[in-house]
Amino acid sequence: FQKRITSMTVSMTKIVLGAALGLAAFTTTASAHDSRQAEIDRREAIQEQRIQNARRSGELTRQEYKSLEAEQARIRQMERNALRDGHIDRREAAQIREAQNQASRHIYQESHDNERARRNRWW
Repeated sequence: FQKRITSMTVSMTKIVLGAALGLAAFTTTASAHDSRQAEIDRREAIQEQRIQNARRSGELTRQEYKSLEAEQARIRQMERNALRDGHIDRREAAQIREAQNQASRHIYQESHDNERARRNRWW
């Protein structure tokens, strides 16, 4: 009888340990997805702020501003498409990251190309 209790205890311990490891793996995977999403959102906010600052300072023409905003909209659409299944995987995150890198370069180029917005002043 003692041997049966011991084998049951060992079996129960294995089950509990396996469940705990499975939960830890799931939590780690979920946090990786959350960190990918957070990084994408953080960069999106920074880029939007850079565009707005350049627009306010007159470094962007109206056409440049519209072009950069359209590019940001395409990146947001990529993110929405990636989230359709509930999470962003590594491949999708890499594609979005590359699009954000390219957008960042465009923001810099457009705001430093010496084209200035015309100010329509009434005075």
